Amino acid sequence: MIHPASHCPLLVISRGNGRSAVGAAAYIARCDMADARTGRSFNYRKTTGLLSHCLVNWQGTAEDLWNAAEAAENRCNARVARELRPALPAELPLDEQRRLVHGFSLWLRDKFGVAVHYALHAPSFHDKAEERRLWRERTSDKGNDAYLAALADPAQTNLNFHAHILFTTRRVDRETGAFGEKTRELDDRKTGPEELLAIRQEWQKRTNAALARTGSRARIDLRSYDDMAAVGDAPEGLVAQPHMGPRETANERKRANEKSSASKSRIEAEREGVKADNDARWSCWMQLRALYREKARLEESARIAEERERARQQRAENEKRRIAEAESAAEQRQAVEDATTLEVPRGDKDNIYTRAIAAVMSEGVIAPDDQGSSGYETDPDAAEEFEKKIDPETFTPPDLGEGENFDPIVKPKKRKPPPGNFQRTRG
Repeated sequence: MIHPASHCPLLVISRGNGRSAVGAAAYIARCDMADARTGRSFNYRKTTGLLSHCLVNWQGTAEDLWNAAEAAENRCNARVARELRPALPAELPLDEQRRLVHGFSLWLRDKFGVAVHYALHAPSFHDKAEERRLWRERTSDKGNDAYLAALADPAQTNLNFHAHILFTTRRVDRETGAFGEKTRELDDRKTGPEELLAIRQEWQKRTNAALARTGSRARIDLRSYDDMAAVGDAPEGLVAQPHMGPRETANERKRANEKSSASKSRIEAEREGVKADNDARWSCWMQLRALYREKARLEESARIAEERERARQQRAENEKRRIAEAESAAEQRQAVEDATTLEVPRGDKDNIYTRAIAAVMSEGVIAPDDQGSSGYETDPDAAEEFEKKIDPETFTPPDLGEGENFDPIVKPKKRKPPPGNFQRTRG
């Protein structure tokens, strides 16, 4: 089962597209920062949804970190930061989500030597007014519990827990905080895709381990649909749903809150169509896979049964050959005793196998057929007893006997309870 949180894109923050690392950091930390290079100020204090944020491999503030990152670049189109936006499984507790993101940030620091700034964001509420109310009341213990409970309620939110992991494009010295060389292995055309794959695989491994610790059977899979289909882990023809930007999402939420009868937007209609087609493909593929697995199981069972039957027949032939090749009565008797599978054709009573078995039985090595007999066949009185008609109400079993103190109602004997601290309770 593939978890819906199988999403971990990597974005690059570059001056070439007009973005600022300081502005991105202010947004993910829900605070105000000033970009010393451009003089612009960014204020996101009123934006809701911040659950946690932290710095890794940096001793100062987040504003100092990203102003230093901007100052380390001279080119007008320089890449100043990279950002991972992984989805977080909604069933993971908040503390487990923090540990997951923090541990992954430490891995990024150790592998690339970068400074990392991460933040955990809450899912969006369907009702923005309710979201703002709960956000304001979360300062108290009771209000915080109500806010966290609402986040995990699919009737109130879209369950889109996610993280923003912002890290520098240059190595940062752990002791001095000085910015060093660029992480060129992530920019190179050959090594870049390989390093990105390693990053995604590390996130997948850590997230699946966290899911396993919580008892969830679902796992995330960050491979593309084509890669999964190529190895037989997904049906062919799956299509990724088109992404809805902030504007389309806000319009769709507004239409839903107002219960408008207006038709859905083109992107929303396309998303629903793609989702329905993907769901149908998944359903058919799962049914076919179940049938193929059952067929393979039956074929494997038949193969095992055939191998065991061949082995049994070979063992029987070997035992027959050993009996036939015995040079003395003692060897023949030993061969019969050791045999586990002997097949004698019906009607063929005069052959070496039946003669050998009869000889051994006559010597008492193998008990005759009447070994398990009860004796009624040779005892006329006992046989006659089973032919008598009895009255179940007055019949007395012979093993109970008859006497002066005979009681036809057999009372159960009281047994002494086993030792131990047992108490009888009345239900």
